Amino acid sequence: MAAQRQTSRLLALALCVAAVWGLIAVTTPAFVSPPRAVSSSKQAFAVDSVAQAAVLGAMLTVPEAAHAANQGYAVLQLGWAVFIIGLGPAVLFWIYFNKPEIL
Repeated sequence: MAAQRQTSRLLALALCVAAVWGLIAVTTPAFVSPPRAVSSSKQAFAVDSVAQAAVLGAMLTVPEAAHAANQGYAVLQLGWAVFIIGLGPAVLFWIYFNKPEIL
């Protein structure tokens, strides 16, 4: 009996080591190397593209800002959130009381 417990501990340890090793293998390529030094002309271009991206982002959020100021829109969103979140338990209660054989 003691040998079986020893084997199961070793198996669990080997499984944990394999899982950590697999996780390390998957996450290692996710890190990006630091940027290389760029010349001043390329750096000016990069700042310009960043500014363009910021302006584009601001332009795309303008229509949403108009909705955010409207109180009725916020209430509508909250109502749908309550409805969708409450739908799951409501369906389960209905099944429990009306069709318990399918649970």
